[in-house]
Amino acid sequence: MESMENIYVIPVNGLASGRTEFEWSVGKEFFEEFGNTEVTEADLSVNVVAEKSGSQVLIDCDMDGVLTVPCDRCLSDLKVHISPHFSLSVKHSGDEASADKDGREVLILTRDDAFLDMSQVIYDYACLALPLHRVHKDGECDSSVADRIGALPGEEEDTPDEGSPFAMLKGMFD
Repeated sequence: MESMENIYVIPVNGLASGRTEFEWSVGKEFFEEFGNTEVTEADLSVNVVAEKSGSQVLIDCDMDGVLTVPCDRCLSDLKVHISPHFSLSVKHSGDEASADKDGREVLILTRDDAFLDMSQVIYDYACLALPLHRVHKDGECDSSVADRIGALPGEEEDTPDEGSPFAMLKGMFD
């Protein structure tokens, strides 16, 4: 398996002034590198535009694709389409560390950092784009599991069994 090292990297010190575009594909292996066992399949495209002006680097990132996770209801595979967009402002320590006026998230790098590894940022935004409640649409859950949902052993019986030694205790707390 190919390591993520140097794949999702922007050379912030080596960028020419103006716009530079990066395009990456993110698959299942990417999430496995982070130890994520919920994402069983992934097919994401990541498009990054880095714009350098002086020492300031602005990054706009668009992700689009499908992550496969287990359904919270039936545990079978659920394909979830995600398309998050995020904007970052990369600054070096010692620069003015105030928040950007246009609402960009600020990343602070040390003066020695020549590269910005985007893998953690991509992972975080992909995971945050997943819904909290991950279920199939009504009627699409695995029928063998859906039929058992809510049916607990003994729930069918509403009348106490007269032969049971616990039958007389049934109404004790009423």
